[in-house]
Amino acid sequence: MIKFRYFLFIIFYLGLFFNSKATHNRAGEITYKWLYGYTYEIKITTYTNIGGINLADRCEDTLYFGDGTHTAVLRSNGPIGICSPAHDGAPLPNGTIKLNEYITTHTYAGPGNYKMSMEDPNRNVGIINIPNSVNQVFYIESFLVIPSFGLGNNSSPVLTFPPIDNGCVTQCFYHNPGAYDIDGDSISYELTTCRGNFGSTCPGYSYPATGSGIFNVDSLTGTLKWCSPQLQGEYNIAMLIKEWRLDNSGNYFLIGYVLRDMQVDVGSCNNYPPQIMFNNLDTCIVAGTNFTNTIAANDLNGDYITISANGGPFAFTLNPSSFISTPSTSITSGTFNLNTTYSHIRRMPYQVTVKVKDNNSVISLVHFKTFNVKIIPNAPLNLTTYSSNNYILLKWNKPTNYSLVGANSFLKYKVYRKNGLSNWTPSNNETNPPAYTGFSYIGSTSNNINDTLFYDYIVGNSFTPGEDYSYVVVTQYADGSCSYVSNISSNQIFVGIKEFSLDNFQIKIFPNPINQNFTVSFNRNSNELFTIDLVDITGRKIKTFINNESLTKENLFQFNLENINQGIYFLKITGNQNTNITKKIIKQ
Repeated sequence: MIKFRYFLFIIFYLGLFFNSKATHNRAGEITYKWLYGYTYEIKITTYTNIGGINLADRCEDTLYFGDGTHTAVLRSNGPIGICSPAHDGAPLPNGTIKLNEYITTHTYAGPGNYKMSMEDPNRNVGIINIPNSVNQVFYIESFLVIPSFGLGNNSSPVLTFPPIDNGCVTQCFYHNPGAYDIDGDSISYELTTCRGNFGSTCPGYSYPATGSGIFNVDSLTGTLKWCSPQLQGEYNIAMLIKEWRLDNSGNYFLIGYVLRDMQVDVGSCNNYPPQIMFNNLDTCIVAGTNFTNTIAANDLNGDYITISANGGPFAFTLNPSSFISTPSTSITSGTFNLNTTYSHIRRMPYQVTVKVKDNNSVISLVHFKTFNVKIIPNAPLNLTTYSSNNYILLKWNKPTNYSLVGANSFLKYKVYRKNGLSNWTPSNNETNPPAYTGFSYIGSTSNNINDTLFYDYIVGNSFTPGEDYSYVVVTQYADGSCSYVSNISSNQIFVGIKEFSLDNFQIKIFPNPINQNFTVSFNRNSNELFTIDLVDITGRKIKTFINNESLTKENLFQFNLENINQGIYFLKITGNQNTNITKKIIKQ
C-alpha cells in the first residue's frame, strides 16, 4: 500500500513538472516605474498560447529584483476567475494568445545597479530560429540604475506597441516598440539574442534568414526592418531598449534598459505592406503654441488601412497630444495635434511613432515611421547693442511667456558672438547657434528673468578696432533646453569698435546704487574740456551735468538724480581730445 501511494506521488509530481514546462511563452518584457525614494513599481508582461495540450496558465510568476531577493507576483489583468485571488489574463482579439501582466512594488536599499529578471519554462513549439524551442526556457530581464546624483528617480522606457506581429514571406517586415521615456532620458536600440537559462543565449539561436537582404534595427528610431522573411513559421527576435542620462559633468551614461523578446508569425501571402508617406517631420515647437501636422498612408493592394500614433506627447498629464484618423481603403491620413505648455519643455525631443496597418484577409501587415518633436522655451526679444570704448553693451526684452517655477524653469540667458557680419538664417531645428555659423558662446546672465543686460568687455585682443561684431541671445532652462536665438531681424547687430587710451584717467562714483545724491571723483591732469551727460539704456540723453568744462587733478563733483525714475543709466564723459568714458549707475 505504501509503495502504491509512493508511486501515485511520483506520477503526480512528474505531472506537475511536465505541466509546468508547458507554459508556451511567445513574447514579453519587464518594465519599471519610479514611485518615490527607492521604491519602484515593476511589471512583467508576457504573451502566452491559449488552448492546446498541457498548457500551464501562470496565475503568478516569480520576479527576481536584482538585489538578492525575489517574490511571487499575482497576475493583475483580466477578470478574476479560476486564478482567484489573481486575475485570469486577457485574450488578444485573435483568440489564440493571452496577454498577462504581473505588477508588484519593491523598495531597494539605495543607489546602485540592479538587474531584475524572470524565467519560465518554456517557449512555444516550432520556433524556426530557436531549435527545440518547446524545451527551451523563456527569460527576460531589465536593468535599473538608481543614480547617486540628482533626484535619483529613474523609470524604464514605456513601450506602446505590443511584441506580437505578423509577416509575409518575401515581403519586408517592420516593427517598432513605440518607446518613450518619462524622465526625458535619451533612448537607443540594438539587437540582441533571445535568452534562456539564467540569461544565457538560447542554444542554437540565430537571427532570421533574409535571403541576402536586411535585418537590422535603427539605433535612434527603434524601427526593426527585416527584408525579407524566407520561410513560413514563427520567429523570435530580441532587442535592447537602452536609456542614457547626462550626469553632473555633462557625460552620458547608461541608466537602464529593457530586453524585449518578441515573436513574428510569418505566413504566405500576396500582400504588400502599407506605407506611411513622409520623409522627415522633425521640428521644434515654442512652448505655449499649437502644432498640427497631417500624415498620409497608402496601400497598393487597396486594403482597408488604419493609421495610428503613439509616443511621449500622448502621455502628457496636461494637454496630451491627439491623433485623429478615419480608416479608409487604399489611402488614408491622420492629424497629429499638440497644444504645448511650459511643463512640456525638455532638452531631449519627444519621439512620435506612426503605425499603419492593413486588414488583409490572409495576413495583416504594418509599417512604421517616427518623427521628433522638441518643445523649447520662448526666445528673448528685440536685442540691441551699444558700443563704448572698452565694451559693447547688449540689451534685450525678456520673452513674452516663460516659467519661473517647477523643476524645469528659467535658468539664464546665454550670449553668443561672431566676429564680422552674419547672414545666418536659423532653420526650424536650430536653437543654440551651430558651429558652422561662426557664433561662439561668450557668457551668460544671472538666473533673474529680468536681467536683460550683458557687457562684452574688451579683454586683451578680443576686439579689433574698426571691425564688426554680431550677437545673438538664447533662453536656457534648468535641464539645458534652449530657445531659438533672439529675433534675427534685430539681434544681428554689427558694431564698429574704436579703442582709446585710458592709462591716465581714474574715475569713482559713490554711492552706487544711488538714492538721490552722488559724488563723482576724477583724477585727470589735462587741459582737455569735458562734458558729463546722463543717458538711458537706449543712449537717449536725459540730463547734462557739466558742459565743456576743464577738470583739474582730484576734482570732486556732487550731482543729483531728483525726478529721475528708478532704473539703469549711464554717466557719459566725453572730452574734446577724444576721451570717451561710460560708467553704469543705478537709480534706486
